[in-house]
Amino acid sequence: MYLADGGGGGTTTPTPQFTGTQTLHVEPSAIPDALKAFTSAYDRVTRKIQDLESLPIRDWAADPVSSETALEFQQRSNTGGADSAITCLKGYQAQLKAAIDSLEGAHEQYVLVEGDNATQWGQYHQD
Repeated sequence: MYLADGGGGGTTTPTPQFTGTQTLHVEPSAIPDALKAFTSAYDRVTRKIQDLESLPIRDWAADPVSSETALEFQQRSNTGGADSAITCLKGYQAQLKAAIDSLEGAHEQYVLVEGDNATQWGQYHQD
């Protein structure tokens, strides 16, 4: 039995690849709420990154086996290896920041063109 391929000995289903530019369409009236949601997610991810960066990883038994295990755990957690948790979180944080910047720019542009008039677009979003 081969666990790596699901036990059947056949080929595995390829993991979908999400690369390149992704597009999110947001109606102008939904920009303030979308901005709040993305900002909230960004703040939570930032806190998780800070927690992970300060996570102490020690060799529990002070022997060669636990030293090697601690090093491997650290590389997969918070030292920034290509597939480490910290690298993934920082990539997600950067994507959230890009979305926030884009939404803020769209909001500013919309206010510039349409004004701050609640009858124009803010009737559902009284900030």
